[in-house]
Amino acid sequence: MLISGFATGLFDTNCYLVAQAASGPVLVVDPGDDAVGTCEYYFAANDWAPAAVLLTNARPGHAAAAYDLAAGWDIPVYLHRGDRDLLAEGDYGEPDDVREVADGQQLDIGGVEVSVAHLGSPTPGSVAYRVTADTDEGPVPVVFSGDTLLLRAVGHDCDGAGDPDPDLVAAVAAKLMVLDEKTVVMPGHGSSTSIGAERRVNPHLKDLL
Repeated sequence: MLISGFATGLFDTNCYLVAQAASGPVLVVDPGDDAVGTCEYYFAANDWAPAAVLLTNARPGHAAAAYDLAAGWDIPVYLHRGDRDLLAEGDYGEPDDVREVADGQQLDIGGVEVSVAHLGSPTPGSVAYRVTADTDEGPVPVVFSGDTLLLRAVGHDCDGAGDPDPDLVAAVAAKLMVLDEKTVVMPGHGSSTSIGAERRVNPHLKDLL
């Protein structure tokens, strides 16, 4: 499995491209502002054909380019129904083919098996997507956590104020921190981390684990 990522937009939101091979279908996770041009570069460089957009939430920083990608390549957009209204309210257009995901759902898109975990905050439809990457050292689990679990943080507050939502902290502890400690965390903002590292040093989780 190949995973590429780049930051885009005002809040440096991470957009990820996930594919099983150096050519063929690719999934686009959280294409925010101005993501289309960089996505096109990766598509061409790797001979990738976009198969779907996966949104961890429908905030503009994560979803602003979803319509352009869906319309331009005639592909579906996946998100939790809790964020359908948020997606529809955006001024960037609502994709024609929106497919709702649910907690615990298993998807197979473009040859990539994806598991869904609904966290429900900081937006009602916030989810994390899990995949397994085959590497030279064996299978490595990966989770795209959006605005839920980040490096040394829980929740991404756009104005930078306030403590994390206690319900989100509890949901992260129950649904993400139970994953294998080797699980690589690809957050919506900032650098990647691992479940093991966040168990040891995340200040918002240490009293819950």
